[in-house]
Amino acid sequence: MLFASGCSSLRFLEENERLYTGSDIRVEKEEKVKDVGEVKSELERVKRPEPNSRFLFWRPRLWIYNVAGEPTGRGLRHWMRNRIGRPPVLFEETSVERNKRLMENRLYNMGFFDRRVEYEIREKPKKASVKYTVYIRTPYEFGEVHPVEEEDLLGEHINLALEETTIVPGEPYRLQTLRRERERIDRELKRQGFFYFNPDFILFRADSTVGNRRVDIHTTIKADIPAAARRQYTIGNVYVFADYLMDPAQNARRTDTLKIREGLYLFDRERQFDPGPLGKAIFLERGELYDSGNHDLTLNHLLGLGVFRFVNLRFVERTVDGQPTLDVRVMLTPREKKSLSAELRGVTKSNNFAGPGITGSFSNVNFLGGAEHFRLSMNAAYETLISRQQDPASSWELGLESELTFPRFILPFRVELPAPRFVPRTKVSLSLNYLSRTDAFNLTSVRTEFGYDWNSNISTRHRLRPAVFNLFFLGAVDEDIEEILLEGPLLRRGLFEQFLIGSEYSFFYNSQLRSGRPRDWYFNFNLDVSGNLLYLMLNNVFNVSPSEEGDYRIFGQSFSQFSRADFDLRNYQPLGSGQRLVTRLRVGAGVPYGNSDYLPYVKQFHIGGSNSVRAFHPRSLGPGVYAPHDTLQGRFNIYQTGDIILEANVEYRFDITNVIKGALFVDAGNIWRLREDENTPGGEFFFDRFYEQIAIGAGTGLRFDVNFFLLRFDFAFPLAIPYSDTQRFFEPVQPHRWSWLKDNIIFNLAIGYPF
Repeated sequence: MLFASGCSSLRFLEENERLYTGSDIRVEKEEKVKDVGEVKSELERVKRPEPNSRFLFWRPRLWIYNVAGEPTGRGLRHWMRNRIGRPPVLFEETSVERNKRLMENRLYNMGFFDRRVEYEIREKPKKASVKYTVYIRTPYEFGEVHPVEEEDLLGEHINLALEETTIVPGEPYRLQTLRRERERIDRELKRQGFFYFNPDFILFRADSTVGNRRVDIHTTIKADIPAAARRQYTIGNVYVFADYLMDPAQNARRTDTLKIREGLYLFDRERQFDPGPLGKAIFLERGELYDSGNHDLTLNHLLGLGVFRFVNLRFVERTVDGQPTLDVRVMLTPREKKSLSAELRGVTKSNNFAGPGITGSFSNVNFLGGAEHFRLSMNAAYETLISRQQDPASSWELGLESELTFPRFILPFRVELPAPRFVPRTKVSLSLNYLSRTDAFNLTSVRTEFGYDWNSNISTRHRLRPAVFNLFFLGAVDEDIEEILLEGPLLRRGLFEQFLIGSEYSFFYNSQLRSGRPRDWYFNFNLDVSGNLLYLMLNNVFNVSPSEEGDYRIFGQSFSQFSRADFDLRNYQPLGSGQRLVTRLRVGAGVPYGNSDYLPYVKQFHIGGSNSVRAFHPRSLGPGVYAPHDTLQGRFNIYQTGDIILEANVEYRFDITNVIKGALFVDAGNIWRLREDENTPGGEFFFDRFYEQIAIGAGTGLRFDVNFFLLRFDFAFPLAIPYSDTQRFFEPVQPHRWSWLKDNIIFNLAIGYPF
């Protein structure tokens, strides 16, 4: 059917038209050449135009364009033809000679000076493609880098920068390497006061006559550059206009001036801002050479304060005692200080609960005058279980949270820290939360924390909470699990009725925040420790005696003592033409000790659901080969959590249209207990057989991506079931049988990508 529909697209072409089906590139090497794949990738980038996208034998967007026909108005057919469909890419619109010249030019820029490109047009009825054959030899390499011959101030600084050149003799010649080197020299000069310099003022002359297929590089300065580009500038006075408006008449009525420090002056008619934090956010000092690094730091910190809508730095040139000087005018346009907001939302979770929610918040972005951000928010949500294969259940959640954020480090001791590129945050928060699940229990929690958030660069973020306090109160319990909790007071107290006093640290790396990378990585590491310091103080310092049950308590309440760590590693590999291969590995473990026999329930791992192993319902898998007895099947099962988690996912994503995306995926994983537990037989972790207990699922999905919102439909089925009674590792797949489909296909509805 796909083949037939693909052929049907050709009948819409005129008699003298041919559909362009793409081109192939073959590289013929007369000598040994490294990185031929990179050469082909570079040549693929210059080919124009792109043929119509194809899925197997089918060109779906071209087919939609043709099926829609010529619309008579702006209705459905117009939307199909112009928003989803794509017109045919004709061979007559393809300039083969131009592509040949572009390929030759790109090869020259990669050091293949004696290259040759030939092409052959391959024609079929109503279709045409091109085969390019590229003949190359070993590319030329970089030789010696010669400094500039001018001996003035500018020439001296360029030669100093060349001492750290990135042009390495023996490496393949690349024009891109020369461009990056020119930009690097420009950055170095900008840090040394050459405010008006431009990378275009540097020229590299390549000499390929030195022999041995090497190219010597001679550095020169353009002869006609402006005189200002040869001068070093110092910073003069810095004037900060903290309430700069777009109305020139209001800006003219400035009278009050506050001197923050020598050479730094503040204009703030309304006295809205504390001059201290503003002064610390400005790194341009009078009398110092202009430094582009300090320029960028000033912009980053002023914007990072979060209280200004616009930040603009203007430089005014003047001469002071014969020295070229730049006065700086810092124009700051404030945001609205206070705001109220409300949000109505629909939520789907990995445990197959979905429902509406509402959030209201009040915020003040300049709470104490020093760019402190205060937020008070309230939320309410109702969710119901949407899976038909589980018993009905619903949940209510109510919450109240307050948070105060300072745009700086607040430390208990005085220490001089180097100015970070991004503004650090110190956060203090207090939150109350009430959760009621009809199939489980009611749980009230109180959490307060103090900590820091900071970025070491654009892709790396840290989150440290040295002080975290979390208290839980277990309320009404569903009758089906009440007996379990009441029969085991240690279980009830160990899992729920306790509090956490500890520290948390999280590390995040996301290369997707950087541009121009062939592949991307995401890495998140979390470390959580609780109760250690308190246990040592009670046991060794205050000599407090344990309770009758053998644990230590504060105000009659047991506290948790454990260590927990996990990481999440993801790789995003583009395959071209809207295709991407995404892989993920998640590993984690938690160890209770000292005052605890169990990890707190909120710290235990669970698996399954729309963001995990999608062939199994949330919390329906593990630990190990444990299978709940019939009375717990399809219900909230308190035992299906673990101390160890291992999960891996592979997902192939492809574009069907601009809005509709497809996916094929395989998920695997399980959870385990560290020790044997009579309530979960078969749930203990053993190194010699844990791999035999890995659950595996596969499936396919559709995603509707409208940029700001992605709705995901995933259909999955199990391939390996740890608790299966059969002796086979892989379960039989029988999609032609309705009974198999009914029992095995799991539907996942979610918002956003799973990882």
